[in-house]
Amino acid sequence: MLKLKYILLLVTIIILIITGLVISLDISPAWYILPGLIIMFFTILGSFRIDMSFYFDVICKIKSDDRIILTFDDGPDKIITPKLLEVLKKNNVKAAFFVIGWKTEMYPELVKKAYDDGHIIGNHSYCHKNSYGFYTSGKLVADIEKSGETIKKILGVKPVFFRPPFGVTNPNMESALKKLKLIPVGWSLRSLDTVNNHREKLAEKLSKVKPGDIVLFHDRVEGIDLIVDDFIKAARLKKIEFAGLDEALKTKAYV
Repeated sequence: MLKLKYILLLVTIIILIITGLVISLDISPAWYILPGLIIMFFTILGSFRIDMSFYFDVICKIKSDDRIILTFDDGPDKIITPKLLEVLKKNNVKAAFFVIGWKTEMYPELVKKAYDDGHIIGNHSYCHKNSYGFYTSGKLVADIEKSGETIKKILGVKPVFFRPPFGVTNPNMESALKKLKLIPVGWSLRSLDTVNNHREKLAEKLSKVKPGDIVLFHDRVEGIDLIVDDFIKAARLKKIEFAGLDEALKTKAYV
């Protein structure tokens, strides 16, 4: 797996080679731009591709021959979440809801309902701002902890699973999660429901699901309850069932 430490090793080797060529063959020192461009490229790519686990290990798949995980981000939503909970209950499927702190404060009864229905409640930050990837480690700790405490006031327990907003990772995020002892969870199949929620197009994309996948949806997208209902039926036709995140990872979901 491609990780930051391997890129740094590669760049170090390239710098040594360039230095040798500059000394022995008198090539232009402008070649030193190359390792800088390599670091820049992979830093950006690794920050936005959570499935690369570039900066730190992120759980993006489970080990299973016949099960997958359903996850939902950015809720709760007063209209969408109740509809989705009904679909999941009807199909006897347990999922993981990564909730935003300020929305949790607005709709605590929905978070409690999802929890009471047997779904996992995960931490998805308190603010979920576009600038989240630029927060210092201290600011991340404060924000994530605030969300965790908000959830604890409702459920009596604090989530262990955390999903970074927008799937953005970096060294500051690694430091914050280590301090808070949280488990980062990503995804292996992204529905892109926030980009296009057309049922047929989403069904085509989701048809690529494989055992072991962690599937990303959002319970703030209109019509997502119907799409998820379709997806559950289609997955079961392929003999794929659904597992709880804690069950699949053999890890407690709360402290």
